[in-house]
Amino acid sequence: MERQGNRKPSRRRRKVNDVWLHVLPDDRWFHVPQGETIWDALQPSDVDLAGQCNGLGRCGKCRIKILSEQEEPSDEERAFLDDDELEQGIRLACRTRVNRDIAISTRETDEATEYFHILTTSHVPAERYVPPSRLEPLIDKRLVTVPFSIQNEGLSNLDLIKLGLGPEYSDLTASLHCLRTLRQSLDESQYHGVAVLHDQCLLDWQDDECLDRRYGLVYDLGTSTIVGKLFSLLDGSEVGVSSCLNSQKRHGSDVISRLHYCREHPRGLRRLQLLMLKDLNQLTANLISIAGIEPEDVFIAVAAGNTTMQHLLLGLSPAGIAEAPFSPVVTDGLIVSAAGAGLHLHPAALLYTLPMKSGYIGGDLLSFILTSGVAEQKDEVILGLDLGTNGEVFLGNGERLLTCSAAAGPALEGARISHGMIARTGAIEGASLEDGEIRYRVIGNVKPEGICGSGLVALAAVLLDCGIIDQDGQIRPSRQRRAQNLNERVIARAGARAFLVASAEESSHNRPIYLTQRDVREFQLAKGAIAAGIRTLMDELHVGVSDIDRVYLAGALGNYVDIHSALRTGLIPGVSPEIVRSLGNAASTGAAMVLLVKDYWKTAAEISRFIEHIELSWRFDFNHYFIEHMSFAARNQGARRAATGTSTAGDSARD
Repeated sequence: MERQGNRKPSRRRRKVNDVWLHVLPDDRWFHVPQGETIWDALQPSDVDLAGQCNGLGRCGKCRIKILSEQEEPSDEERAFLDDDELEQGIRLACRTRVNRDIAISTRETDEATEYFHILTTSHVPAERYVPPSRLEPLIDKRLVTVPFSIQNEGLSNLDLIKLGLGPEYSDLTASLHCLRTLRQSLDESQYHGVAVLHDQCLLDWQDDECLDRRYGLVYDLGTSTIVGKLFSLLDGSEVGVSSCLNSQKRHGSDVISRLHYCREHPRGLRRLQLLMLKDLNQLTANLISIAGIEPEDVFIAVAAGNTTMQHLLLGLSPAGIAEAPFSPVVTDGLIVSAAGAGLHLHPAALLYTLPMKSGYIGGDLLSFILTSGVAEQKDEVILGLDLGTNGEVFLGNGERLLTCSAAAGPALEGARISHGMIARTGAIEGASLEDGEIRYRVIGNVKPEGICGSGLVALAAVLLDCGIIDQDGQIRPSRQRRAQNLNERVIARAGARAFLVASAEESSHNRPIYLTQRDVREFQLAKGAIAAGIRTLMDELHVGVSDIDRVYLAGALGNYVDIHSALRTGLIPGVSPEIVRSLGNAASTGAAMVLLVKDYWKTAAEISRFIEHIELSWRFDFNHYFIEHMSFAARNQGARRAATGTSTAGDSARD
């Protein structure tokens, strides 16, 4: 099996037990069998690893740095690495097994290596959402030979191809680009070639050697990050993935800011569109380089994002989304020219954008619903949460399915927090209480620089369990014995109390990091809005917490947040943690389902018509629940977990 990262990726279908190995600073991605060592995984590639013993664990030279969650060191590693190196995430490639998606740096001394937690993977096996038996992509290729006997009968070039394809294509049409080049293409191929088909439309005529060159793209248009994926339409395998921060962030970190920018600047819409197209075309270039193909080999792309992002991609005015009644230009799924939209693909390529429901229920939530399979069954009540600046929620099943969007604000993405930051190197992403001290998990395994969304939730949960944050959200010294060492970190600052997360000596920038009273209030506003939205849907559906059979999380925060911390803080209802599951990047998964099984395009449209959107701003009960859920529960039974050293939120039963 050949795995060559950006140069020669594997063309095989990804197996269920494969995981991603992300190698920085060169931004290389590899499909790796679960349990294989990093050394063995990279041997077929051209990634340069030091080492003198051929992976036998005898030289200690093949040092790499784990940038995601640290792996437990082996005894062999402890013999070569000191405690400081192990704490920084330094490991031996020949003794570190890839048991889950992992990011590493091959340059342990490169302090400038920047690692972003951008969610690219799905936690739903491809065999679940695109079984081989159902593979029927939006683009098809047929090998066609036009009989010599009819080549000189005066028929049009298009009619000759219709006859070659058979009677089921008697209504075949063709793209203008195809018609402009069709005569020359037929002559050069001697009337034996490949018809590139989109339903009953001929997009191009190619040489027969292009029969198996079938590729499609998926774009996840996030407010903060953008993810691109390249798929083989021949077998449905994921060929490559690339991601970046959304360049529109310079004009506002959230949707509301960008809506205001469009309204206040005459060319604001065009500027935001061009920034997104720049990102998408760069991701596309990366993916095409990964696969070793040309842009002309890609005839189809599917994009999913919130309603504003999809409008900005197509250059549609989002002005109506900014104010009541929050009306977008269009909610239908669209099929447009990719070139007309500004994408650098084949000139006849098409772009699909997922259906939407309303101004704040976009194609990303439709993709989430499609991925979850909630509309396909009627026996269970399923709750879905896409946690971000807007907390999109769905609740129900195939009998009745409700949605809402709660304006949570940017706190859950690290914004408006005094030392908040996006999930990148230096961000605290997790916290635990161990021996009376708080231990932090920091992205990149470096000294902390700030706190990202998942770190905010985990830190709030720990401080709640310690009694340093009370039910009303007030920061105060704790009366618990196990928290006595932490009380000295509760300080008066700017007329209010704050918690010293890291001193100047403990931080990467030699400045103290605080969790302030205002930060706690921002989190309360965010979690209160989401919890109130869930409660409003529960009332509308006439169900209680005990009636919820499954909870699905999506989006970056939904993937990285500790479930017990989310339960402890009330960010999600007090269900049993065993029924809560992350689906990973559900937006790209749903878009991939549409790309690879054309019937899912119809299903997505049916879902958009079937779901009921509940507008929370018009509901008195939402405002009531919002105030109620601003407070924290004294104890959340669903958040209890064993008192182990890996406990992220701490055990609420330990006093």
